[in-house]
Order: sequence, then structure tokens, then C-alpha cells
Amino acid sequence: MKIAIIGCGAAGATAAQFARKQNRKAEITIYDNEGYGEYSKCALPLVISGELGWEDIIEYPPQWFERAGIEYRHENVSKVNLDSMEVEARDVVEYDKIIIATGAKAAIPFEASGAYVLRNMEDAIKIRKVAMNSKKAIVIGAGLIGLEVAEALKRLGLDVVVLEYMDFVLPNMLDPDMASQLLKKLDGIDIKTGCMVKKVEGRYVETKEESYEGDIVIIATGNRASVELCKGCEVKKGIVVDEYLKARENVYAAGDCTQIKDFFGNEMLVGLGTIAARQGRVAGVNAAGGNEKMLPPLAPKTALLFGIEVASVGLTQSQATHYARHFANLLPEYMKGEKIVIKLMADEEGTIVGGQAIGKNASLYIDRIAYAIYNKMHVKELSWFENAYAPKVAPVFDAINVVSQALLLKMRRGNGRNI
Repeated sequence: MKIAIIGCGAAGATAAQFARKQNRKAEITIYDNEGYGEYSKCALPLVISGELGWEDIIEYPPQWFERAGIEYRHENVSKVNLDSMEVEARDVVEYDKIIIATGAKAAIPFEASGAYVLRNMEDAIKIRKVAMNSKKAIVIGAGLIGLEVAEALKRLGLDVVVLEYMDFVLPNMLDPDMASQLLKKLDGIDIKTGCMVKKVEGRYVETKEESYEGDIVIIATGNRASVELCKGCEVKKGIVVDEYLKARENVYAAGDCTQIKDFFGNEMLVGLGTIAARQGRVAGVNAAGGNEKMLPPLAPKTALLFGIEVASVGLTQSQATHYARHFANLLPEYMKGEKIVIKLMADEEGTIVGGQAIGKNASLYIDRIAYAIYNKMHVKELSWFENAYAPKVAPVFDAINVVSQALLLKMRRGNGRNI
């Protein structure tokens, strides 16, 4: 059996590893147009700031694949013929199975030239080089990537202005009320929301209201799936795959190039390394003869921004029926513990469907909410959830317990009946 994998990101590299584990005899080839092997794209802002060198974030270099019996080809694939199962790079090779893991490209919704984007290692290296000789930066987009890049540039000593089209930061992660709590904590950075960019030309940015000038401009306005090599597959915004990651017979796709259904049945583009790696595992196993299924994702997200931990999972307030937000102490009042704010969402029946958190250990609380969503727990069950207690470690009722009780009380009052 001959398997070709196009792309060496989280999806492609993971697919190669699990295809090899599934089938020790298969001939596996991975095509990588960058030449670094697999590295952590989530760590690219740390390369910009200098907290890590580019070599530090390489998890599986080209030599690793060769040692694992996987042919590593530093080549750009120009064409894939899914009828003849041929991959065209420096030469044309026929395969039995093909896994497409071509990732995504930066999406720029306005006219732009001379600006930078952050999608790969070369982008990070270029941005750092220019930033080292700059004093002021403009970042367009206040999503996760935009804010992480802004923090990286701030660490280099630059004055940073962030321009966001929406009226609040992290619009794909937080509701406006939670975003406002985060914004209060983001010191030392100028964030302008409700700002429509019309044009970028070199160091100049023109918005609907005014113009800005910086020594470097970075655009972080989202991504679009790279689907150019997928002629013959069903493509909407991304390559449509089933729960086995199959795009068509003998062809699989994984990672940011794909479009899937989430836990709630909504269509989504991937865009998260955690999902991409899990897709890669399923695609790799199945291409090599296995029969794995992909769980519908909840897409939990987390980040550490300017020392503040933020996390979310599931539906937002606009998609949920009931919600409650609460400030809680991570330790008992007399221990003067740090504050955390948690927002919890439930549907009309009281089943947990989403959560957001800002503060220390936010991701751990979100992981527990994700577990509750997967198990379709009712808010009443979560309100009675027993947690460990010790004055130096945790309060008698922890933050999840408190916000669950608040949501339950709110629902009882709203429905006029016991729940």
C-alpha cells in the first residue's frame, strides 16, 4: 500500500505518524513545501518575541520522518489527480491512498500591499526581523492571532495599535460582556474596536474614520481553506469530509483545509491545531486500513494574553437560551485568592451548551465545562458537582459550582417553576 500525505502541519504530520503505527509495511510519503518538518504554529508569536528560537518549536524535523520509515519530500505539490490517484511535484507518483492536509491561507477582506501575515515559519522570521528595527506596529484584527502578535511586538518594545472591525475583542471566542472584562485587563496596548479598515499600503492603514501609520503592519483577519488541489472533492468553504475524514473513495482530508460539523450540528471550518491533530490521527489510521471515527468537536480554545488566561467552549450567549456570569474567588475570601470570571450557557431544557472564563486556571474550568457538554449534563447536576476543598487550594464551592447555582436560580425565576 502506498500512501501520500500532502502537508506537514499538525494534521499531515499526525496522519503520517498514525498511518505508520497502523500499518508497518505501508509505503508512506509526506510532501512538505516548507522544509522544516512539523512545528508548532501556535508558538509562532513566541518566535516573533524572541522567547523561543525558530529551532525550538520544531517538534518533528525531516530526519524524524526518515527514521520512522516515512519518505519526506521537501517539494511543492502542483497538482493532484484524484481519478488516477497521482501526485505531481518534482515528478508524478501514483498512490493507493491520498491524505490532503494543505491547511489554510490568510484571508484579507480589503485591498492590501506591503503588509505581513502570520501563517508559517517564514512569516514569523520576517516579522521579527522587521520588528527588531521598528518602533511602532499596527495589527489589524483582535482575534487570538492578532492579540498574540500584538503581545509579541509589545515584548520587543514596540508601541502597538490594534484595529478590530467588531465592537469587542476575540469575537470568535467571547461574548461582548466577557470581552469587556478582558479589555479592562489588557494594559499597555491601544485597542480600537468598531474600526473598519478600507486599505493597507505599506506602512499606511486607511480606515473608515481615520488613517494610521506604523513601521510594520500585520494583518490577522482570519483564514481561508487551501482547497486548490482538491478538484473532484465536495468543497464548500473547505473540503467536506465525513466522520471517517473521507472526502471521496481512497481520499482523506484533515486540518484547516476541511469543513466539518461540530457537536451541535453546525458547519465549521477547522482552524484549531487540537482538532487538526485529531483529524490527522483518524485520517492516518483509516488510510492505512483502520476504521476510526472522529468525534464531533466542541472547539475549546484558550490563550494566555498579557499574563491573563482566557478560555471558551461551546455555544455563545446569542446561540444559547439561558446564561449566567459570575465572579468567584479561586481561594476562600480569607485567603485573598485571585478572582476569576466565568460565564455558563444552557439551552431551554437546562442542558449545558457553552462556557467562557477569564482568569487563572481558565482553561481547566473550560475543560470541565467541555466534559459536561459532551455528557449532556444538566445545570442542576453541575451545580451539585463536588469539588475538593482546602483553604490554600480551593474554596468549598468552586467557581464552576457557584456559576452553575447562579444559572439554576436564574432559570427557576425565569420559568416560574422548579428545575
